[in-house]
Formats: sequence, structure tokens, C-alpha cells
Amino acid sequence: MRRKQFRNIHLTALLCLAAWQVMAISDRFRIVWYDDPSTTAVIAWNQTSGENPMLYLDINDHGSNAFEYTIVRKADRVVNAKGMSNHFVRLRGLQPNTTYYFLIKDSEGVSKRMFFTTAPNTRNERLSIIAGGDSRNFRDACQDANYLVSKLRPHCVMFGGDFTVDDADQQWRNWFEDWQLTISKDGRMTPIIVTRGNHEESNQTLIDLFDLPDKYAYYALTLGGDLLRIYTLNTMMPAGGQQREWLEKDLSTNTNVTWKVAQYHHPMRPHTKKKPEKNDQVVYWATLFLKFGMNLAVECDAHVVKSTWPIRPEPGSGSDAGFVRDDVTGTVYIGEGCWGAPLRENNDDKSWTRASESFNQFHWIFVDEDKIEVRFVKTDGADRVAEVNPTNIFLAPRGLVIWSPPSGDVITIPRLKGPTPYFGEELLAARSGNEGQASGHKGPVLQPAKAEEDETANWESCPQLLADVNSGDVMVKYAVVNQCDVEIRLIDIRLKEVIRLEIPRQRQGEYLKAVEMRKVPPGHYLAIVKDKNNQRLLRRFRVLKR
Repeated sequence: MRRKQFRNIHLTALLCLAAWQVMAISDRFRIVWYDDPSTTAVIAWNQTSGENPMLYLDINDHGSNAFEYTIVRKADRVVNAKGMSNHFVRLRGLQPNTTYYFLIKDSEGVSKRMFFTTAPNTRNERLSIIAGGDSRNFRDACQDANYLVSKLRPHCVMFGGDFTVDDADQQWRNWFEDWQLTISKDGRMTPIIVTRGNHEESNQTLIDLFDLPDKYAYYALTLGGDLLRIYTLNTMMPAGGQQREWLEKDLSTNTNVTWKVAQYHHPMRPHTKKKPEKNDQVVYWATLFLKFGMNLAVECDAHVVKSTWPIRPEPGSGSDAGFVRDDVTGTVYIGEGCWGAPLRENNDDKSWTRASESFNQFHWIFVDEDKIEVRFVKTDGADRVAEVNPTNIFLAPRGLVIWSPPSGDVITIPRLKGPTPYFGEELLAARSGNEGQASGHKGPVLQPAKAEEDETANWESCPQLLADVNSGDVMVKYAVVNQCDVEIRLIDIRLKEVIRLEIPRQRQGEYLKAVEMRKVPPGHYLAIVKDKNNQRLLRRFRVLKR
């Protein structure tokens, strides 16, 4: 019954689109970001008839009165592709974090008034981003996800490719028709950052439909000043060679940004046996992710749901599929598609897999100066979800279903304060031996804690840590001088042990370890980090869980 009602809603929305065409013969609107999103944007649409279509734009809302708008622009580029007359207006010199209202007027009428907001250019503005991909086959599932975009009102959507099944004309017309469901009831549009998948016949598809300026279809852009840089990579081009050279150069010239996030289509280590491993991406990209501190990678294609612990590439014994968990220098990988494509079985977990499953979903990502938060939103049944409060787009609306596996419903990637280990490309060789050599990290090594006869003595003098209010985890930082087995214990005020972690053969260097406290009740605790082999105290912290 609910599905039938939702289809009626979809039909109503499509009839509304038809009504817009009576007003002006333009449809299939989209906003594209590929340059500085605080000052630039591309407004695109399909012109089905009428002459001399013009874009009317203003920071003030003049409704349908086109002649009140102060900026008037004709299309910078018109491309006939996929059975559509694609018009593109390239806007530059926009004001950051500013809402722009616009409409299209042609010889036959005026479109509905719509609006979008440029990205902030200061790092103190929190960001909301939706990421996912693989819409392809099932329009109902794709429409559900699109409809949720309109309700969650993110700053942008990162779309990871495989828009359609065969890259055919009618399939693209349907896709853009369904994309109109991302427009909120008040006319708000969400910009899209697009990625090529294997079901796009060539890079030219994205150039013709989204006006991408680069023929290789890989690029990067920054949001929030120096808060976040998003890398869009192209797995349909060689991972090495020119693409790797570009990626390394861009990463090396943008070391000032706080957070780095990558999106690309093929997962390096898919979590279904139906898909092959992508070793070239591990060799050419994952090593750069480690070297320059890529925080999060969004993958698609496999049509399953997965998240990993922070991991880094490392061959040899002790690794799983060429990766090991590393809570300090590792990258979190999430994915893998599920915007409407046929779901597959999640039957290829690794030792460093945080969680996996199989359902229609996208990722809801929050970014601020201190952390990245990732939630997986189940997109079926979008008609049962309320709209987010426009004044607080980070508060989940009523009815929104967020995946809650045993590892928790929120992935929190904390910002590391101070220097962190850095091994560079030599890590793959150095980590396999030479235990006595320096690790290559930058900055001073943390000094071990002073020995105490009673490891619980002088509790009040220890530095205090706060457990994350969402995940319940606490991040414990310590240094290992010589390789040893490390033991982390958490005791309560009655000196009762509530958590014990053992990390065998930990090498020299600084570490930041997540201690999971979800099952621990609120209260005050003491975290004790020891060299188990030599019974040497490494660090102690007071821990508060609210």
C-alpha cells in the first residue's frame, strides 16, 4: 500500500514537471560542481522547444517575474546528446555560502523558480554530503534515494558512477527525469559531483551531460576554504601513469587541507566474490592515500554495503588482501553502490571489515574541523521519512532509517591533534623488516609515562579524554620505543577491569588506538597502556564517558 502511495507521489511530481513544461519548454535541470564550489557552478537543463532560452539569476527571490532578476545569461555551451538538447551556463564570480534563485525563460514561457546555495569558503561551517552510486536498473529504488536527497538538503551529492544500464538515450532521459525528485518542495536544488562508472560508455558521456571540462574525467575541488578536498578519480582510465602523476601532484600541493576524501567507481577490495580485486588501484592510489593522509574513500560498483576500519596497504604475512588495520595512518573505505542497481551478496569480508550487508542505501557524511561522521541511510520507503529541519540539516528527520550494525551506526574519523606517523612510499618495504631502524615519522616521539609502583596511583594527575558521544569510542595515543606486545586496559573507579585490548608485536612509532566503549556505562575510567613484555607503563589517561 505504501509503495502504491509513493508511486502516486512520483506520478504527481512528474505531472508537476509536465506543468513546468507548459510554462517553459525546459526540463531535466541539474547543478554541477567541478571547480571552486564557493564561487562557481554550472546550471544545466534540457531545452525541448522554444527559442532564445535565457537564465535569469539573482540573490533575491523574484518568483516567476523574470525581468526582476539582475543577472541574465544565455548558454555557454549547447550539446545535443542522449536525445536531449543540453544547455550549460557556467557561472563564475559567485559569492560563497550564498543562495541564488533562478529560472529559465524562452519564447514560450517561464520555468518554475528554483535555487541553489554555493559552498562555504570558511572552515567553521559544518558540511553535509550524500555519497553513493549505481542507480542503473530499478527506477523505484533510484527514485526513493533521490526523494531522500530532497528531504535531507545536503550541500552536495557525490555520485560514484553507473547512472544507467547501457548509456542509452531513453535511459538517460529517465535518469534526469528521476533526478528532479532531488529538488525540494521549495525549489531547492542539490549540486552533484559526478564520477564515471563502467556503464558509462566513455568519458564523453559526462562531458556532454554534465559539462566536465577535463577529457580524462578526473578532478578535485575544495569545500570550506581548506576544510575538505574531494578527489574524483576515474577507474575506467589507467590508475598509473598520467592519472597517478596528477593525483600525487595535487595531493602534494594541497597538504594544508584538513580532510581529504576520494570517490571512484571500482572498489579496490570488493566485498562480494562476484567482483575482481583491483590491484593496480592499490599499487598506484592506496600508497598515495597513505603517504598524503586520505581520510575516507567512497567506492561503488559491487552493489553491496561495506565499511572498513582505517587500513593501509601492506604486503606479506599479517596482512589480509594486502591491507592491515592502522588507526593512525589508515584510510576508511566505504561503499559499494546500491542507489538502485541489483543487489549482490556480501560474501567477501576481510579481517579489517568493520561491517557489511546488502540493501539499497547511500552514505550521509558530516564534516567539521574536528571529525568526519559517516552514516549509512537505508533508502527504501522514502515516503515515510519527514523533511529535515532547514535550520539544522544535521538532525535526522523522523522516519529516517540509519543502518546500525554491531560495530555501531556512526563511523567517526577524528582529527589527529599534532604530528602523526608518516612512512611514505618506503613503508611497503620497511614494514617487512629492519625493526631497529627509525620509522620515518615526523615530529617528536611521545615519551613513555613515568613508572609508578601502583599503576592506578595519582589518577587525578593523568590527562583526560572524552569518549565520542555518537560512537562511544575513545582515542588513546601512545608511543612504542621498541617493538613489544601492547596491552590497553580500562578500569572503573572500583579498580575493576572493564576492557582489555592486546596488540601483539607493535613496532616502534606513535599510535592512536580506538577503544570501543559502547557497552560500557557512563562514568569515569582510567586507561592504562603498557609494554606487556617488559611490564613498562607507556601512557595513562582519565576517560570520561557521558
